[in-house]
Amino acid sequence: MYIRSTVATEQESLQEFVQFQRLADRSTVIDSLCKFCVWPTYTNRLSLKCTFAGRETYYLHHRPVHVEHNQLLIVNAGQPYASAIRSADWVHSFAIYFDPRLVADVAHAHRASDEALLTNPWASPDADVWFFEQLHMATPALRNRLLQLQRELACRPVPELELDSRLHGILAELLGLHQRRVARSADQLSAVKRATRLEICRRLYLAREYIEAQPAEALTLDGIAQASMLSKNHLLRHFRQLFACSPHQYATGIRLARARTLLIHSGLTVQEISAQAGFESPSSFGRVFKAAQQLTPQQYRRRHAA
Repeated sequence: MYIRSTVATEQESLQEFVQFQRLADRSTVIDSLCKFCVWPTYTNRLSLKCTFAGRETYYLHHRPVHVEHNQLLIVNAGQPYASAIRSADWVHSFAIYFDPRLVADVAHAHRASDEALLTNPWASPDADVWFFEQLHMATPALRNRLLQLQRELACRPVPELELDSRLHGILAELLGLHQRRVARSADQLSAVKRATRLEICRRLYLAREYIEAQPAEALTLDGIAQASMLSKNHLLRHFRQLFACSPHQYATGIRLARARTLLIHSGLTVQEISAQAGFESPSSFGRVFKAAQQLTPQQYRRRHAA
């Protein structure tokens, strides 16, 4: 299904959101020109986000992710997120929501050998597909695929069979890119067997996503280890190998980024920002912030606030 829309007001934005929520699980492409569009937090299918002009902001794991030209964001099925566009100029937003059956079929074909596919072509595919939920640079080939799809959908009716075939190719390329990225990350780990490195890598990214999803919570090493299905020793040793910092340092970085945004763009007091960003106390916030920025929170606000 293809939806093309022009959205310039809050009312039009909410109408588009309601229309989208009524759709079935079949693959859906939303091609929008927007100046103002705010979609509240929701969950849906595996989806791919990009823009051909301007910037769209997604709120994922309690943090903003800005999608601009040549960037892609992949959101996993069932992951809560929101989105917003507030721009004086038109933003060309393009999003693909993949039919779960298509996702399962592509993933199965990607993982299985040709021999296995020939032996049992009608095997029930496994729908367990997981991507890193962060910005990716689009390869020229993938960018051209998306742009060509948008242009053809905008100028002529595309039969469902043809649309599914094109989305199959896009999703297969995404899975290939993701697999190569996981392999490069896994090569940084010290485990002997490659399969073991790949699994540790996958669980470390789960740990990172768990930290990002709870920036204002009292994180514990036990909680992170349990969420990632790693022992504390495994977690500490390999997290530093892959991300060049400890889980505590990564969580502190997330909290500082949240605090910087609030200092610049909100009228909250430093005490309120300290609490919202997840620091134990205003004094610990001030100490950590100054060590990182060489400025107190008040000095940072005066220097950077508009």
